[in-house]
Amino acid sequence: MLIRLFIIAFTFGLYSLFSYAKPILILHTNDLHGFVENSVYDASQGGYARLKTLIEQERSKANARGISTITLDGGDFLEGSLFYMSDRVKSVFNMMDKMNYDAVALGNHDWLMGTAELGHLLSDVDFSFVLVAANIEADRNRFVGLKKLKSHRMMEIDGHKIAILGLTTDENNFKWVFDKGHIADPIKTANKWGKKLKAMGAQTVIALTHLGFTKDQELVSKTSDIDLVVGGHSHTLIDRPYITRNKQGRQVAIVQAGEHAKYLGKLLIDIAEDGSIKVLEREIVPVTSSIDEDPIMRQLISEARTQVNNIYGESYLKTVVGFTEIDLINSSGMMTPWNKIIADSFKESINADIGVHSPNLTGIDIPKGAISREQIMHTYPRFFSLDDRWGWHIYHVEMYGMVAKMLMEYYLKGGESVILSGVNFRVEVNKKGKKKIKDITIGGEPIRLFKKYKVAFPEGVIKGGLGMIGVLIDLIHSVDRTEINLWDALEAKVRRLGTIRGDYLIRPGVVADGKEKSFGDEADAVFIP
Repeated sequence: MLIRLFIIAFTFGLYSLFSYAKPILILHTNDLHGFVENSVYDASQGGYARLKTLIEQERSKANARGISTITLDGGDFLEGSLFYMSDRVKSVFNMMDKMNYDAVALGNHDWLMGTAELGHLLSDVDFSFVLVAANIEADRNRFVGLKKLKSHRMMEIDGHKIAILGLTTDENNFKWVFDKGHIADPIKTANKWGKKLKAMGAQTVIALTHLGFTKDQELVSKTSDIDLVVGGHSHTLIDRPYITRNKQGRQVAIVQAGEHAKYLGKLLIDIAEDGSIKVLEREIVPVTSSIDEDPIMRQLISEARTQVNNIYGESYLKTVVGFTEIDLINSSGMMTPWNKIIADSFKESINADIGVHSPNLTGIDIPKGAISREQIMHTYPRFFSLDDRWGWHIYHVEMYGMVAKMLMEYYLKGGESVILSGVNFRVEVNKKGKKKIKDITIGGEPIRLFKKYKVAFPEGVIKGGLGMIGVLIDLIHSVDRTEINLWDALEAKVRRLGTIRGDYLIRPGVVADGKEKSFGDEADAVFIP
């Protein structure tokens, strides 16, 4: 019996040694958004200089064990901070190049500048990583820089031929910006390219995606040739690989590593003869101030900071505009005081009846204490063009009550969270689970379907979320871009409040004689999840 157990144990040991003799380490990040100095909310977290050190340390440790590494980023590495304006985003691109990624997905905030401007940027920058997005379609003879954008990268590691397939989101509220090209359905693209890559000799296909965690699950379930998903877009921190099944019933892992360079994802994998992947180890490594900063990256960051200060003015950025007794949290999952303040600021900036705020478009949270102007700017760090350093503007839209009601119902069914300032209603759910809006009030008065209402939209929502297409544009009475940018509107609100209290949701302030007064149930706001 002992001999038999010894033989079984010895055989299992040989199998394990053989099976795991050449594991591969995948290091991955996503949604860095140009937060090059730190995560902004907490200066002890993140920072490209620390991330660079950590990546090199992990590569060195793996190399000492005879383990090969693949380093990937899931996209949204450009737009998202004021560093977007540093040398017209070339500074951030250069830092990404110095990180020595093998492949980087193109995220929506990387092509938010539009087809032509992206083409010009890629023509002007040199980089060693492969930028991938198989579902981006455009005339590459017209936009020559887009020739640098590839569908995939083929790598041969330890005898395994591995394809890294790039996929970016085709969401309607973003893809309209890619105005001189087309973004194809990522799942159809994955099915087409998965088969193609396997026919080209790839044993394993890793989907490097910027689709979001929910869409990644759908991607796996509707494809047969994807062996692993390394994702981005939803800023999800996945500490354990999420395992789901593909069309053939085979298990496929999905991973993601949060946001803003706060974490480095580590995934030790074993590749079977059929190309499928088994996860051996998973670790999320925090990027903290305990990690020494890479000196070359630190110098690049310092130079970029100097450029940002020259563009906006160092004293301008550091100016304190107010205080908060609570952490100001941007959330797309619940109403928060900061969500409400942002929506209110838009409404009040043009004395509108309704203010519309989409929390999915915001940036950093702000910790309690003094609020600087730069923090205000980083809480809504959105740009459509490298020529517009002051970001998005407030749009003044006039619409009849019936159109406003249609939009509320659209938001309710659409699944994307929105905060409406100046509005209240209740949601009725019928026996079939369908939701219907009832008892709408605007400014405390019942909605009048044929009355014109003044609505304040952030630029990105009116251009993208509404689409500005089809019958909708005919139903809106007028649309005007104001001279007020989002940052000025929000700063003015914070200055009026002076100090933000934790009870803002139940006792918000209104402007009276130039000061904020508190009042109770007269305030209207709804959160649509």
